[in-house]
Amino acid sequence: MVAPDDCSYRPFLPLFLDMSQRLVVIFGGGKVAERKALLFSDYGPVQVVSQSFTPKLLASKDRWELTECDLTADFKRYLQGAFIAIPATSNSQLNRWIEEEAIRVGILVNRVEGRGEVVVPSIIRKGQISIAISTESPGLTRYLRLRLEEELTEDYQGMAKLLGRLRPELKELIPEQEDRARAIRSILEDKEVWRLLGHSYEKAYMRARSHACQDERDSLDAGDSPHRLHRRD
Repeated sequence: MVAPDDCSYRPFLPLFLDMSQRLVVIFGGGKVAERKALLFSDYGPVQVVSQSFTPKLLASKDRWELTECDLTADFKRYLQGAFIAIPATSNSQLNRWIEEEAIRVGILVNRVEGRGEVVVPSIIRKGQISIAISTESPGLTRYLRLRLEEELTEDYQGMAKLLGRLRPELKELIPEQEDRARAIRSILEDKEVWRLLGHSYEKAYMRARSHACQDERDSLDAGDSPHRLHRRD
């Protein structure tokens, strides 16, 4: 998150949260609520509370729980069990009341009007790679997202898959964490691993694994075929 020059800026801590068991309650059934529901329902349970709902909210109600309610008469009981509350009605005063009550009972709030205590970043997801971007300028955020999407080729996704597969083996082969970190760094800096990812995942994997076993690295550099790497003469 990029900080502006003024001293009133409050830095936010970027976090990746497991939302699979955490309820998000959205108050309102319009386009903004629809957009929020589409985002959060990819990660966990969502309840949308309103007197009316957009056609898309109604058409995809298997993705979230729809609760019809006059929020001006009663909204407090729908905060029970919520992890994040999103006041997204067309009534700014009602949104403020919902936010104040949520904060009073210890529930996080994602505002749709202004900057609240929970900021939803622009998200890039490619395979096992997730990147969150947030700045004070929506234009800059979009620009950065487009640039990063251009950089995240299939090779990066392949490398993420490869390192995920290699991780338990590295723990077994290299007991010390600092040594494992050094081995991973050497894998990432090995241009041959990156080149092989574009041709053969298995060959790239064997090359990467050789960084944990010097004997295997010497065999690869000498031109031995991968299937001979596990022989014990």
